[in-house]
Amino acid sequence: MSTVQQQRETMAALEAEGIQYIGQCPPHLGETYIDIPLPGGGTNRTMVMWPKASPGSKPLDQCPLIVHFHGGGFATCSPGLMGAPARGIAAMLSAVVACPSLNQLPEQPFPAPIEAAWEVCAWLSHTTNLNGGVLKHESTRVDTNRGFIVGGLSAGGTAAAVIAGITGAASANMTEFAHLSPFRSPITGLFVGIPVTVTEDMIPEKYRSDLKSRIENTQNGGMDLEMIREMERMVNLVHTPWFSPLNLDVSDPRTTKDHPGKVFIYCCSLDAFRDDAIIYQKWLSEHVKHVESRLVLMEGENHIGWVSPPWPQSHSRKMKEMTLDGMAWLLGADWDRTKPLPI
Repeated sequence: MSTVQQQRETMAALEAEGIQYIGQCPPHLGETYIDIPLPGGGTNRTMVMWPKASPGSKPLDQCPLIVHFHGGGFATCSPGLMGAPARGIAAMLSAVVACPSLNQLPEQPFPAPIEAAWEVCAWLSHTTNLNGGVLKHESTRVDTNRGFIVGGLSAGGTAAAVIAGITGAASANMTEFAHLSPFRSPITGLFVGIPVTVTEDMIPEKYRSDLKSRIENTQNGGMDLEMIREMERMVNLVHTPWFSPLNLDVSDPRTTKDHPGKVFIYCCSLDAFRDDAIIYQKWLSEHVKHVESRLVLMEGENHIGWVSPPWPQSHSRKMKEMTLDGMAWLLGADWDRTKPLPI
């Protein structure tokens, strides 16, 4: 059995355990899967969550849209991994949350996962697709004027950062992005959780001394270095903007002018990818001048986020509050801290 297949089976079992742990969708939320069409055929299986208006209350017709990608090295996991945070974000921030699939390696070579992620975001940016589809008979409507956030964890966080970089590059007429579908609504913010943005081979020289966590945290019981190398081998195109925005040619100012204006980033102190997030924020501050960014370092944590499997760290109060704080800041909103936190 291949390593990827073993990882898929392990994560599928953990996701199933997580879905059982969080239980049935509560009545104040809607939850379903849709198949989003992709150019050239094929579909992307996407989980959608939305808040429901209380009986007798006004319709929820101005909900922001949040696209939240799962992790798994572009090869494993599924939207079910994000069921818990998707429900929590939908409930606490009155947002519609879409969690697409991001798991095509190695069957579909890189950058297929990023291309599919872009196309899903482009489809979702046309609000009529949700409002006239899965939400047609609901009292809930997406309004991207209230916010259109793209985010994710691990590989999903990487995808969000890459999509934001490509947004500007596509408007600069770079030929390698000419085939991508246009966005109807602009992305207003990014949630970049525990991302992978550099490798030891492609990192710009100016940031090389900042990359310490690969050795420090793999030696201290963090993610296995060989697993990291295997992911890099599968991606292969680590020197291109499809893998990291740090590979963009920013000499043309048009390359960054359409980049989303707010970026929330978090990393974990014991994670092998800790410094990827720190370096990414440095790159943003130096090359995307109009961006306002926030970086949170989760002390004492490894490569973890708010996900469905019932690991204690993934359902800790501080992990949930950090996620909600980040999403709320991106939306220019707040959440009711007097309410019990969702599971």
